[in-house]
Amino acid sequence: MNKQPSKESLRDRVKGIFGLGSTRPHSKQTESKPSEFIITLDILMELTPEYSLHHRIRVINHLCDLAKSKKFEEHAVEAVWKAVEDMMQPEQPPEARHAVLVLLRAIIQGQGERLGLLRAYFFKIILDYQPCNEDLAERLEVFKALTENGKDITHLEEEIARFVLLWMDIGLSSDFLHVLVNLVKFNSCYLDENVSLMVQKICLLCNRTTSSTDIEVALQVLDAVVCYNCLPSDSLAVFIITLCRTVNVKEFCESCWKLMRKVLGTHLGHSAIYTMCRIMEESVYSEDAALLRGAVFFVGMALWGAHRLSALKNTPAQVLPSFYKAMSCANEVVSYEIVLSISRLIKKYGRELQIVTWDILLSIIERLLQQIQTMGSSDLKVIVYELLSTVEELYEQSDFHGSSQRFFSLVEKCADKRPDASVLTLISYRAQSIQPAKDGWLQNLLKLMEKFFRS
Repeated sequence: MNKQPSKESLRDRVKGIFGLGSTRPHSKQTESKPSEFIITLDILMELTPEYSLHHRIRVINHLCDLAKSKKFEEHAVEAVWKAVEDMMQPEQPPEARHAVLVLLRAIIQGQGERLGLLRAYFFKIILDYQPCNEDLAERLEVFKALTENGKDITHLEEEIARFVLLWMDIGLSSDFLHVLVNLVKFNSCYLDENVSLMVQKICLLCNRTTSSTDIEVALQVLDAVVCYNCLPSDSLAVFIITLCRTVNVKEFCESCWKLMRKVLGTHLGHSAIYTMCRIMEESVYSEDAALLRGAVFFVGMALWGAHRLSALKNTPAQVLPSFYKAMSCANEVVSYEIVLSISRLIKKYGRELQIVTWDILLSIIERLLQQIQTMGSSDLKVIVYELLSTVEELYEQSDFHGSSQRFFSLVEKCADKRPDASVLTLISYRAQSIQPAKDGWLQNLLKLMEKFFRS
């Protein structure tokens, strides 16, 4: 059979390839757009003050449902607002204001993409609200709808910083802090000038509140500031004091350490170590056990802990004098943390420590032995004696580079509390110095026999 000739010429096919041919009508062209909801004059009339408050609120509630599900005709939102704006006056009852705020939220949620500059107008309503400290929850819900929980501040950029500072004065709650986390993450450049004040207010909340939820979200905000903005240097001290206190709360210990580690990894790292050393040394903090414990913990973890920061160049000899100073006001909690920290240092790096560092460590051990005589904590005594055993092991392995005479003088002071092996090591050390060639060797031998054998 012969092939049927094509009805479409070569020229038509070329035109079709390059899109130059006649266009075919789309099958969906005849479909009409969803109809817009028309706000009639009767509806607007029922929203005016000519009707009772109860009736107006009922109509507003009906409009809320419509606003979420249907698109209003052009300029309908403005008309509705003009009809109800008198209900926002301070003299109106709370239920009237709440109804209008709920309506604003519904309009924003349902008509958001059509609002344009009305977004800025509605924002000004909740920003300049009078009285400024009332209807906070309802106004915050409007703000959350307006900004998608703090992510989108289109048309609100110029006033957003003022809003944040105002809200931190009148409505600093966990609900607002959740929004603030997103504001910092997505719009930090518009908050730059106020970050310092913002950090100080959040730190104040952390130090004063007893709500674990508030503390948790406040730490999230501080984390966002460190990660997405830049922690101002003038806020470093209050930031560190807050973390040093909060780390004592068991459920926030890990999150505080992670946050501190991020700060220590920035250009502020060495300044942060210096600030914590100053905290340990200043007399004004000498009785603040929680603060001192936190500072000891962070410095030890940062410089010789399991996840130490190699970028920090501080040596143990530079920070250990601050540990010693922190013990000036005897406190069991602080002393316990210091023992844990220096035990970790000696076990991991004891072979590398030089005489200068050991001199400070022996001073700390000497003060600890004095403190356990007055503080009757059995737990503290146990770990102090374990610390002495750790140093003895280094001595027996010839890896102790400090003053042996000074160390064994400390062991001798608590010899009656030491195990037999420790006392035998002490006797061996003392016996080395008893030689006929040395002056007073007989007296030294007599003392040794009297103390460790006859007694």
